Amino acid sequence: MRLVRPVLLFLVLAFAGMITPAAQAAEPPNQNDPCSTAGRNTCGTNGVGRYTDYRYGIRWFGDYRGAVPEETDPTFCIDLRFWYPSKKFGYKERSTDGLKNKDGKRIPETRLRYMNYALWKYGRTKEVTRQAATMLYVHHLMGDGAPGEVDPAAVSPAVKRTFDAISRDAKRYAGPYRVKVDMPTGLVAGTEAKLSVQVISAAGEAVPDVPVRIDARGGAGLSGDVRTGSTGTATVAFTPDDAAGDLSVTATAQGLAAEAPKMYAPTRGAAARSGQRLVSAAATARSSSATAAVEPAQIAVTTQATPNTLAVGGQSIDVVRITGAPAGWSQTVQVALHGPFPTQAAITCSGTPEATTSYVAGPGESRTPAITLTKPGWYGYQLTIPSTPNVTGLTTPCVPAEETVQVQSQPLIVTQISEQVTTPGSSVTDKVIVSGLNGATVTVEAELWGPYPAADAMTCTGAPFWKGSFTANGDGTYTTDPVKLTVAGYYTYREAIAASDTVKGVQTPCGEAAETTVVRGTPQIVTQINNASTAPGSQLQDTAVVTGLGALRAEVGVELWGPYPTRESMTCAGAPFWTGKFTANGDGSYLTDPVTVTTAGYYTYRERILPSGAFAGVETACGEATETTLTTAAPKIVTEVSDQVVAPGTSISDRITVTGLGTTPATIEVQLFGPFMTRAEISCGGRPRWTGTVDVAGDGTVESPEVTVPRAGFYTYRERIAGTGTITETQTPCAEESETSLAAPLILTGRTEKPRPGKAVARRGAEPEDDARAGSGPRPTRVMYQRLGIRAEIRAAGIDERHGALDVPKDIDRVGWWKDGAAPGGDGSVLLAGHVDSKKRGAGAFYALKSGKRGDRVTVTTSDNKTRTYRVTGVRTVNKDSLPQAMFSRSGEKRLYLVTCGGPFNTRTGHYRDNVIV
Repeated sequence: MRLVRPVLLFLVLAFAGMITPAAQAAEPPNQNDPCSTAGRNTCGTNGVGRYTDYRYGIRWFGDYRGAVPEETDPTFCIDLRFWYPSKKFGYKERSTDGLKNKDGKRIPETRLRYMNYALWKYGRTKEVTRQAATMLYVHHLMGDGAPGEVDPAAVSPAVKRTFDAISRDAKRYAGPYRVKVDMPTGLVAGTEAKLSVQVISAAGEAVPDVPVRIDARGGAGLSGDVRTGSTGTATVAFTPDDAAGDLSVTATAQGLAAEAPKMYAPTRGAAARSGQRLVSAAATARSSSATAAVEPAQIAVTTQATPNTLAVGGQSIDVVRITGAPAGWSQTVQVALHGPFPTQAAITCSGTPEATTSYVAGPGESRTPAITLTKPGWYGYQLTIPSTPNVTGLTTPCVPAEETVQVQSQPLIVTQISEQVTTPGSSVTDKVIVSGLNGATVTVEAELWGPYPAADAMTCTGAPFWKGSFTANGDGTYTTDPVKLTVAGYYTYREAIAASDTVKGVQTPCGEAAETTVVRGTPQIVTQINNASTAPGSQLQDTAVVTGLGALRAEVGVELWGPYPTRESMTCAGAPFWTGKFTANGDGSYLTDPVTVTTAGYYTYRERILPSGAFAGVETACGEATETTLTTAAPKIVTEVSDQVVAPGTSISDRITVTGLGTTPATIEVQLFGPFMTRAEISCGGRPRWTGTVDVAGDGTVESPEVTVPRAGFYTYRERIAGTGTITETQTPCAEESETSLAAPLILTGRTEKPRPGKAVARRGAEPEDDARAGSGPRPTRVMYQRLGIRAEIRAAGIDERHGALDVPKDIDRVGWWKDGAAPGGDGSVLLAGHVDSKKRGAGAFYALKSGKRGDRVTVTTSDNKTRTYRVTGVRTVNKDSLPQAMFSRSGEKRLYLVTCGGPFNTRTGHYRDNVIV
């Protein structure tokens, strides 16, 4: 017998020659175990297991092997406390009938069945845990242990779990067994079926994983070895192959546990009474048979005539698929093709077939021999398959739709239009040659499609221009009725024969060259520009009204010529300013793409249609009034002087930005006027100090040439673009502040530095504070610098033209306010200048100014009786020729500048070198 897979060793209960605790159980009459030394087996018959020591002493938990020479399976003792087994004891097999334990208690047959199942299923391994659990279970059934002596929990949890599994399975799966064979009913030869086999235990359970041998007659694939598997059921698929007799099946379950184990008893000497008895697994087999009748196979046939429709002279076959027949079966199939009939509904299978044939077919798909059909009409297939012993034959129905064949004549139409090029008002016809009718009479439908804009636009969809029909009595040549064409365009004929039961439908293609005519057009173009007067940057478009095309399509070339300086100079020669095109889909009004004109001048459109096979060419005249616009530039000039304040003797220029010219070139005249001692005096009425020109290529920004301003005073620019036939004259205003630059004056306020009478003084008059042109806003009237003891009246001052210096009041106790600077409270710099001293009178109003400190407070009273307070942010001394330009600015931060003279005094010139600035 084969062994279950080997596993680890464990312990099974056996002992000899040991001190035993008190127990109510049998003991050997001879306590001197020849195989025991210190409680261990010395006879070499231990199998899989191990020794362990517990409260009953040392024990061998395992099986024995080798004590019974003829036994190949492990053996287990059934007598606790008796001698270890030895092969010298002369073990002989004995019957288990009436088996009792050593206490004289009889072992029921049920326990013997459980015992043998455990030995067979669990006790044939090399796994210690299973062997230990099996040994404990055997002694449990024998009832030969003292209380707790065969408790598996005393060994290990793993042994306890295996012991419980053995106990549970033995009750469910122990014999005696019966084999249950479930044979399906209604077996048909050639049709697969399934048979199931179960091995049923004494408890009525299907036993899993039992090998079963199946022997059968009349079932392909049924004989062989199977196992009941984890579910306890073996299922076998097979195909009955013999309808002449019954199917017979025998299922034999092999390797089953017998109803009782094999038992071996010692027979020699004292061992006959004192030696252990041994048991091993015993096997048995069980069989069961079943029979069932097998009916002949009922085949099914599906067919498909291929193709369903063909022309006269074509070949037809029938695709046949046979199912339900046994493998290897074949039969001669009789094929009949009935026809021809006028309609599908008229097909019958009576009378003589048009054609017959036969071929041999088996299960699956096959094809009948091809049959050539020479007559138009409807045909139908019918097949007959004779019966055989295992298969019932059949005749297919007459006649399903899939078995019908439609044979049709295939007519051919060849056509030719009467005119391929014509003019509006003419008529056309179509010559139609019909062949392939095989004597049939048909109606030919004729359609004339159009007008189309071009040959490639012909689609033959929608509603035709004209339609008619004629009867064709067989093959021949026919002519359609004439059709009058009034609109230019492309026209094409198309003819068709409708399909019928005996004639295939046919239709000529759309737009064949032989079927097409073009009615030529005579196009004309009338145009109108969208605006006769424009400016650079404007967009031009032209509206073109096209007539004489009818439905034809034409590409119209568009040219915009210019710019020309005069209307008379327009020639439309050379390269146009712009070219474009549009597609005219027949007569109508069309708008050209927009074009932006950037340069002043005259522009004119011209349109052209080139000649083609469908129409004549045409071109509009050059310079037509309706096609011409005058683009006039209205320039605007924005300027900014390079520096608002400069030192006398330096150069200035003007930054000129021109718009409104587009890309029209122009010359800008530039004039510089000055110097003027006050802003109020600035004018552009006299002769300019400098004139020049700047050329521009259109809109943009340019710089004028630099010009030196030699003396103190105000200088102002003015620009002009002269008018022409295409440019509007423009000129900038005079004395704009952005166009005005100041050549800053000196500030002379020490000793002999007294101003001499000059233009500014003469214009100011005796009382400068009353000058109405002094400043903007309330003028300053008094300044006080309390920490320095400065208190002074303020008078307005201009520029002394002769000396190029600020015209500070002669009275050294008074302070001059530059009236063309900022007024207190306004943006920019308020400039107050006062004398430091006088050769004759001593210290002046600003003598102490050089002692000013950062953080000091200065107050200024104005003509509106308001007082403004300033905080000193800096005190510095600079050369008179390097005064900061910010002192003269009328923009930016609100600041107050207090200025006098300082630094070393030059006796030769009578001047201080520097200015002190607070």
